Amino acid sequence: MGSNVNSSKVNKHVLIEVLGLRQISNTTIFTKGNIFVLSPSIQNSHSWFDLRKVNLDRFDERKNQGFLILRYYEKLLFIDLKEFKPRMTPEDKTVFTPNIGTHWKFNVVNHDGGYAIINQQNRNVKYPALEVTSDELNEIIKW
Repeated sequence: MGSNVNSSKVNKHVLIEVLGLRQISNTTIFTKGNIFVLSPSIQNSHSWFDLRKVNLDRFDERKNQGFLILRYYEKLLFIDLKEFKPRMTPEDKTVFTPNIGTHWKFNVVNHDGGYAIINQQNRNVKYPALEVTSDELNEIIKW
């Protein structure tokens, strides 16, 4: 992809048109009712993405179902955010930059015939990601 604007649009129609989610401003946050989704678009040759602390802090697991839906090239990778968050986003593994603020840096890697996520600050921990279709996402996310 040639630009951040174009790459951020990859599979966004699945989130908005198929799942009926609403994007919050120009963030990676999408919501509907009690559904909270973080959905970064990963369109780079190193398969990396960031999760900003300010965005992750908006997820209230007591009130919301949370999902991480990675738009990995043309694929959709699904993760339960409630399970992912404590394991993969420890406070001592953050990165700070003036442009992004406090965030975690991740890579998508091939793992056991599928995909997994690793935190760049702790490469020993892998978290599996399920490749799904838009129809499967619609079945998984119950309104």
